[in-house]
Amino acid sequence: MNYEYDRKEQRAEDETGYSERQLDIDAEIQAGEWQNLKKYRTYQRRSRQWKIIATYKAISNRLNQLVNLYYKLVGGNPKQGEKMLKELRKLRLMQEILLQCMVWEPKGQLDKDMVPKEVWDLIK
Repeated sequence: MNYEYDRKEQRAEDETGYSERQLDIDAEIQAGEWQNLKKYRTYQRRSRQWKIIATYKAISNRLNQLVNLYYKLVGGNPKQGEKMLKELRKLRLMQEILLQCMVWEPKGQLDKDMVPKEVWDLIK
């Protein structure tokens, strides 16, 4: 571990109130890059509730991007968009699961066995 780097990062965060690392996470969320969030140390340190909301926002952004792309590319030929539709369904299901997690977490009812492994790995 590079403790000097951690101290510099903490000072930068203390001085500005918002770290560059947080800006990186916000950029990933805006871009819909939900798979990349767990790579960030700042993300890993956040509460589960925060992770649920951040992941939900990132997936929502990705869904919006894919829906727009689907209509542009596929238009009147739905067979061309089958793969994209599968991805849209998968993301929509994850979004629903994350909504449910938002309800369970504050009540202390969220348990690892209640959500698919892929979702749990994002919010643990």
